Amino acid sequence: MNVLEEVDFSGSDARAKIAALTGEMLTLRQCGFAGADLSDLDLADVVIDRCTFDDAVLRDCRLDDAKITGGSFLRTDFSGVDLTMAVFENVDLSQARFNDALLAETRFTGCKMTGADLTSLRGLAVMLTIEDCNLQLANFAEAKLRGVHITGSDLTEADLYRTDLRDAVFTGCKLREVDLSETRLRGADLRGADLGGIIAKDPRQLRGAVISPAQAADICRALGLTVI
Repeated sequence: MNVLEEVDFSGSDARAKIAALTGEMLTLRQCGFAGADLSDLDLADVVIDRCTFDDAVLRDCRLDDAKITGGSFLRTDFSGVDLTMAVFENVDLSQARFNDALLAETRFTGCKMTGADLTSLRGLAVMLTIEDCNLQLANFAEAKLRGVHITGSDLTEADLYRTDLRDAVFTGCKLREVDLSETRLRGADLRGADLGGIIAKDPRQLRGAVISPAQAADICRALGLTVI
């Protein structure tokens, strides 16, 4: 097993150095990779503990079965990365890009994902776990998230334009001021969500979703209806 601790790879040829270590189990602890290009590396099963990857490029890497805890991945490029069964816990992923990434049985818990780009994801959304995450301003536009379960997360002002959320379940989530234009919501369970401004501005965007009696009453009030 290779363990690297408190090594700063910023500004160096990090890719060549890490590539030389990928034949065995690799643990990176409190290392710095700010701005590093690690594209195409096989990092399956890697353990990344409290490292800094701000502005790093991980394009087309293998990170399946990776365990990533703490640390910062601000604006990191995960495009095309295989994240099958990867686990992210308490990681700052603000403005990270996951375009065309494979998220199969991937788990995000307690992560800050403000402004993250989660469009064009691969994998079955029903096998994706998102718990207690900050997804404010995240971009899910046109993503295929049918059957996804999102728990305890804040999606305030997230972009859900034309997103496929059929049969999705939102439990204890905030969906305030989200863009639901042309979003597919048939069978989506929103009973456990704070719908905020959606109901006040355009409750018709919720067509096809499953809502609670209290939410239905709010919609009636927003439409100027009196239910007796």
